[in-house]
Amino acid sequence: MYETKNPPLTPELYEYVLQHNPPLDPVQRELVEITHKQLGDAAGMQSAEEQGPLLAFLVRLVGARRIIEVGTFTGFSALSMAQALPADGKLIACDISEEWTAYGRRAWAKAGVADRIDLRIGPALDTLRALPTDP
Repeated sequence: MYETKNPPLTPELYEYVLQHNPPLDPVQRELVEITHKQLGDAAGMQSAEEQGPLLAFLVRLVGARRIIEVGTFTGFSALSMAQALPADGKLIACDISEEWTAYGRRAWAKAGVADRIDLRIGPALDTLRALPTDP
């Protein structure tokens, strides 16, 4: 038998993680809450709130200027990454739902990063195939 390397995430451990994680800004917090309130069980598709600051950190760490996100849902992860991009950075967000991404569009505008996010509605594979191949 092999032992797991992943400790169980108890409510106490999760609370500890959240307490020691960078806090969400008001727009991020509002988007997380609206997603859970409005979409019920579907809200489980949203990136966990502790992942937003991690994604932003990774964007800054590697100096990303261009990002492609496949599966945007209500836009929390796109918001987190776009906030970490430089002003001329661009994130292409691929999703198939106008309904769910509408929550993100509102949050992106409220956070002042809508100009950094190019939302493309349709199958991601079609979007990816249509991208230029030059760097």
